[in-house]
Amino acid sequence: MPDHRIDAKATRFKSPARKLIQFFEKSRNRWKAKYQQSKTTVKRLENNNRYLKKRNRQLKDKVKALESELNQIRATEKQLQQLVKKKR
Repeated sequence: MPDHRIDAKATRFKSPARKLIQFFEKSRNRWKAKYQQSKTTVKRLENNNRYLKKRNRQLKDKVKALESELNQIRATEKQLQQLVKKKR
């Protein structure tokens, strides 16, 4: 069990305890608010990063699909051009 007696070697504060308590409480509250704000910012950035990575994958997949479709169209066009040349 902790000993709550005043230690003779302990530093004595010149300010009254009520002022010190207010100061430490305000300090704690500012720290908590700052921490909560940074935590929120980090969470928002993580979510944004996750969204951008997902969007990037989707766009890459879409580009691959469109390139494949373009290659098919070019192949069809080439075949049609060859047919036109043969008919002439």
